[in-house]
Amino acid sequence: MLKGKLFVVSIMLLLITIIQGCSSTTKLVDSWADSGYQGEKLRKFLVIGVVKDDLMRRTFEDQFVGKMTQGGREAVASYVYMPHLQDYKEREKIEAVVKKVGADAVLVTTLQDVENRKDYVPPRVDYVPAAWGGYGYYGYYFQSMQPIYTPGYERTTKVVRLETRVFSVKTGKMVWGGATESFNPSSAGQIVAKLASLVVSDMKKAGLIK
Repeated sequence: MLKGKLFVVSIMLLLITIIQGCSSTTKLVDSWADSGYQGEKLRKFLVIGVVKDDLMRRTFEDQFVGKMTQGGREAVASYVYMPHLQDYKEREKIEAVVKKVGADAVLVTTLQDVENRKDYVPPRVDYVPAAWGGYGYYGYYFQSMQPIYTPGYERTTKVVRLETRVFSVKTGKMVWGGATESFNPSSAGQIVAKLASLVVSDMKKAGLIK
């Protein structure tokens, strides 16, 4: 009976370890803000997602715009005015779109890398309270904790790296930049939602937006 319970506990510990290893997270690994920026707080953004897949780009920009417009800000997806990014390599064309939109900032996110990172999780020993037994003090003292062995295993982690830069239309200079890493994302939408939250939060701290 006791061996059966210990087996169940060991399986549960292994599953918890694997689930924790596969959980999806996105974090800001690096950021920079122009400490000398003295202009007005940025209010309207032209959002550009630089990815090859057109559908992914539209999904990214739409979801990012949805997050950016919370809190009284405005944002416009670039694909509405720039359906094919390869046609907008000249500065004059981009400036014309910015002027048409009426944006005071341009936010550009580029996909830097997608990596399937493999690592080995070593075995470990956990101790769980033993079931009530019919032994006396000395037996209880030495058998009160039962060791549970969890074998090692290989884990694959998908890492998506994105870089985001924000430029002031008035000065033409970059006022904020950040790099993010997403681990085991379940969807592009999940990445965008967290990325937008991280960008907004850090730009608020830098005093660039409300």
